[in-house]
Amino acid sequence: MNSSLKILCAGGLLAMTSLITKPAMADEWNKRTEFTFNESVEIPGSVLTPGKYVFEIATSDSNRNVVLVYSEGSKGKESLIATLMAIPAQASEIPDRAIVQFEERPAGSPEAIHSWFYPGEKTGWEFVYPNS
Repeated sequence: MNSSLKILCAGGLLAMTSLITKPAMADEWNKRTEFTFNESVEIPGSVLTPGKYVFEIATSDSNRNVVLVYSEGSKGKESLIATLMAIPAQASEIPDRAIVQFEERPAGSPEAIHSWFYPGEKTGWEFVYPNS
């Protein structure tokens, strides 16, 4: 009976360990990426003033093309500022760090973020802007 209890405890410990390690993969799943912009940049429907921002994929098993954009305040608190639709985009090379690609805008307008790529992945997300 003592060995059965040890096996049961070992199985429970193993199960708990697998539950504890899952959150460590959160950045891989939601592609959480932090950016600091020194100048204003445009995203669909908004202009981001200079500062720190977090981009991540919304938690969904069925739709991996919704991007959440958070602003990060001076005390590190994050506030959701945009929920954006995106379409898959392909990079010409696999980036070794997170990157954003910009598209031109008229003089005097902030550059617009065209796409965002997570490190080590050739597929990223292209933001969908309304036709003007």
